[in-house]
Amino acid sequence: MVRVSQHNFFDKMFVLSLALMFCTPILPQLLTIVSVAFFTVVCITEAIKNKSTFRWEFFLFNAGLYLMYIFSLLYSQDQEYGMRKLETAAALIIFPLGFTIVSKELIQTAILRLKLFFYIFSTSVLILNIYLFSTFVNAGFEITAFSEYSDYVNKMQGFLAVHSIYLSMFNAIAVLFIFYLLRTERLLKSGIPLIIAGSILCLGLILLLKKGPIFGLIIVATLLVLKYKLWRVWAFYTVFIVSLVGTLFLFPDASQRIHDLFQVERINQVMHSEEIRETIYTCGNIKFQEASLTGFGIGDGTNELLDCYKEYNPVLAANSYNSHNQYISLILNVGFLGLLIFFAFLLYNITRSLKSGVYITVAIIVFYCIVMFSENILERQDGVMYFSLFINLLYFLGNKNQQKPRVKRSQKEILEILK
Repeated sequence: MVRVSQHNFFDKMFVLSLALMFCTPILPQLLTIVSVAFFTVVCITEAIKNKSTFRWEFFLFNAGLYLMYIFSLLYSQDQEYGMRKLETAAALIIFPLGFTIVSKELIQTAILRLKLFFYIFSTSVLILNIYLFSTFVNAGFEITAFSEYSDYVNKMQGFLAVHSIYLSMFNAIAVLFIFYLLRTERLLKSGIPLIIAGSILCLGLILLLKKGPIFGLIIVATLLVLKYKLWRVWAFYTVFIVSLVGTLFLFPDASQRIHDLFQVERINQVMHSEEIRETIYTCGNIKFQEASLTGFGIGDGTNELLDCYKEYNPVLAANSYNSHNQYISLILNVGFLGLLIFFAFLLYNITRSLKSGVYITVAIIVFYCIVMFSENILERQDGVMYFSLFINLLYFLGNKNQQKPRVKRSQKEILEILK
């Protein structure tokens, strides 16, 4: 009897810790740290109590990049900066380790609550969008002032402050979660509210118009609807595409922002995107040849890039402009070996998900891979935390434990059931 009560206690605490982390888009930074710490304590305590089996294969693949980060610290000259980078990327070790040491029963309990987590995250991101846009309008901006909204979000202060690129990523991920939820919900019960919420999130994404999340969502959403083959999913997808195209025709300012999607983000009005791109590619090519197999180290990769900027474009160096490409950053920090380890991690999770028929996991991984061509998302907490949390949790979602699509039965099937 005692063992049952302990098991139920850990179930509740584990689900609560995950629910808190899915809610963090609208939580203060301190509560975000507390929620991650709470998750860690629950995992360690449950593992000690139940003596769970350590999943070595899962851990080595999913935490391999962070282990390479730690190793690279040994040959980094700037140890202090390297330690700060390790602290920022800590989610890359916390979540793989947490899901490695807990029992299968605890993970199964979390997977059974996956719809709840998706609802919590989507609702949190929806609240964040409504709040930010309402303050934008109240500040005197016109609703159609697309070019101003992204800058306004970046200048926001307070615990709900978030960079526009990460808000765009939140919106895109929440939309993908809604695609998954629409598989299992009846249209009149929850389907229509989900489509309405998703439409608002799509509008927020269009207002921000960040190239990585926009293109990433279009690609993976198309793949999802082709796999799900449900008319309510197609309806939502149609709303998203029509909203995007319609915005371009109705608002000229939005058309200019679409043109800006093909440009690198400017530092100021003087520095043109072509100059920025040319400098990044030039320095990237030079440093590729110097990075060798193991890179410059987690503490020196960024400094090496900035030193190159000083020679070719001092303005970029003065503004500490990063590579705006996660793959370039990985090569600089941990070399081609680190990049290979990262690709092995991605392939490991994608292969398992494809074999299990879990396309939402593949969609999220591919989405992040696309965004990484324009953003260093593993080097900011708003990026790396959700990247690691989603992929490590969804690794355990399989064909047997994911909820089946809710489809309308034919009259013949209904008669067979009633017999």
